[in-house]
Amino acid sequence: MKRYFAIILCAVALTSGSCAFADTAVTAADDGSKDMAELKTKLIKMKREIDSFMKELVSTYSDDTASPLGSLSQDIRVDVTENDKEFIVKADMPGMSKDRIDVVLENERVLRISGMRETMAKEETPGMVRQERGLGKVERTLELPGEGMTEGIKANYKDGVLEIMIPKKKTREETKIKVQVQ
Repeated sequence: MKRYFAIILCAVALTSGSCAFADTAVTAADDGSKDMAELKTKLIKMKREIDSFMKELVSTYSDDTASPLGSLSQDIRVDVTENDKEFIVKADMPGMSKDRIDVVLENERVLRISGMRETMAKEETPGMVRQERGLGKVERTLELPGEGMTEGIKANYKDGVLEIMIPKKKTREETKIKVQVQ
C-alpha cells in the first residue's frame, strides 16, 4: 500500500510541474509563510485526490486475484477487551464455516486469526448485474495488551462473529518487606 502511494505521489509531483528546487534562500518571512500556506493547500488537495483515486481503484477490483492491492478490502475487523481474568477478542468473519478458521497464539502475546471463504461459482444468469462474492482468504495478526496463557483458550463462532477468550498470564504479586534502617 505504501509503495503504491509513493509511486502515485511521485507521478503527481512530476507531472504537475509545481515542484521546483532552488538554491536561493527566502529573504522575507512573509514570502516563506505564504509559500508554506500554498504548499499546505496543494498537499491537502493532493491527498483528497489520492484518497478518491484509491477508493475508486479498490471498488473497481472486487476480485482479489485481479487486484493490484491484494487483500486490502479483505481485512478482519476486531474488538479487543480485557477484564481481570482474560482478554476477549471479537472478530467479524462473515460467510466462513468454523472448520476453515484458524486461531494461533504465538509467544503468549501475538494472536493470528485467519480464514478461508468458500468458493462461489460464477453465475452467468440473466439479470446478474454484479457478482463480488467469491473465494477469499483473510488474515489478521494483532498484539495483545499483555501476556496470555497458552492453556485454557476458548473460541466460539456464531452468526459470522468469532469470539476468542484468552486467559491472562498470572503475574507475580509484588511483595513488600519493611527494612529497619540502623
